[in-house]
Amino acid sequence: MSELDRLQDFISAALRRRRDLSRDPVIVAQAEREIHATSHFSPARHLEIYREQFWLRHTQSLLEDFPGIAGILGQSDWERLVEEYLLAQPPASFSLRDLGEKLPAFLESADFLPQRELVLDMARLEWAHIEVFDAPALPPLAPESVATLDEEALASARLLLSPALRLLDLSYPVPELRNRLLSAKGSLVDLPLPEPSPTRLVLYRRELSTVHCRLRRAPFTLLEALSRGVSLGNACEAACALGEREAASVEREVATWFADWVARGFIVGVR
Repeated sequence: MSELDRLQDFISAALRRRRDLSRDPVIVAQAEREIHATSHFSPARHLEIYREQFWLRHTQSLLEDFPGIAGILGQSDWERLVEEYLLAQPPASFSLRDLGEKLPAFLESADFLPQRELVLDMARLEWAHIEVFDAPALPPLAPESVATLDEEALASARLLLSPALRLLDLSYPVPELRNRLLSAKGSLVDLPLPEPSPTRLVLYRRELSTVHCRLRRAPFTLLEALSRGVSLGNACEAACALGEREAASVEREVATWFADWVARGFIVGVR
């Protein structure tokens, strides 16, 4: 390890410390050896300024990306969550955009949180907003791409979904709660938490906004199968296997579903 590598490791580890560095005599002594003092600040104080900014900037970034979670939890639980998350998953990307990528997975084992399942659903929704907003834009499928396919070829075709689309099978109606929290500027005062209710969403980009629509069980299952590369015929079979009512719905409405999905830009290719 070079001197520069060693110094970078020291500073990186110090910045991720959660408490004032001046309270740690080992850090203070090493800072004295590695960092030049000035007339205004000691070496440890120099390092402490950067440590404070590291935490302020990263916690603020997470608050901007996950306002719904912060609103559900309140300040105390939110601060604990952010602290434990950043300690367990220190930033690994040069971009703050990626900071919350592992937060939904982290929440799955965050047993200390109240309303953890609700918070997890909110995290999945809010991270999907980030992914959809940043995803590449591709033109929607041209109807003539499938017009010439016979029934057998159509059944075996694999439809490509837009990269600016996410499917979310949630246990709570979190989009409405998130909107209420944003309108209330993050306060849960007089905002009752929702009861569990199956919520199947398609989150997609329309112009410069991320929007969502709800889907019933059968069309959601069909679209989710397509997202995994399943052929159109097998995706329809998966939806029909949900039950007689769903099978009848597929037979009666599938053409309408696809017309709507193409119009919204959900489908961008066929192979």
